[in-house]
Amino acid sequence: MIEKRAFGRTGHRSTVTLFGAAALAQASQGDADRALEVLLRHGVNHIDTAARYGDSELRIGPW
Repeated sequence: MIEKRAFGRTGHRSTVTLFGAAALAQASQGDADRALEVLLRHGVNHIDTAARYGDSELRIGPW
């Protein structure tokens, strides 16, 4: 399992491995779903997204 650490004072334990969602900017929803399924299967719970990452937020939103 991937190591987790406290994320500031939020009480959330974030995986030290994170996913940069810029890769989802041009992906179809189906491809994004498959990528996110892999992340969850391996226990990654930290996904980085930003307005500059195109449609990545829209791809992550359904999750």
